[in-house]
Amino acid sequence: MPHIRMRGLPQEAVKIMSGSLLEKLANICHSNSDSFTLDWIPSVSYRHQEVDQHFVQVEVLWFPKTPETHHDVEQAIRESILTVHSQARHIAVIFMALEPSCYYRDGHHF
Repeated sequence: MPHIRMRGLPQEAVKIMSGSLLEKLANICHSNSDSFTLDWIPSVSYRHQEVDQHFVQVEVLWFPKTPETHHDVEQAIRESILTVHSQARHIAVIFMALEPSCYYRDGHHF
């Protein structure tokens, strides 16, 4: 936890980002990088009947954080994406707060 889902990127780009992004995010969140999950979700976006490789969507599922943390995490994610996928023109980062009592890991909730 947190869980990060990336769409609209090549799988190799997400793989490369996993080498440094999770550590950056852990520093921002004052946590351990091993607690983060980074998922690549294959998807294709279309505009005007053609593949659109310029739109990237990132979902961050986690327990509630401050607006400042959201901003810092968004900036780190955006910079990481642009480093490995410079053709990205539109990057949406969506934060979804999870309720700790509704989140279970290994049979225990937080």
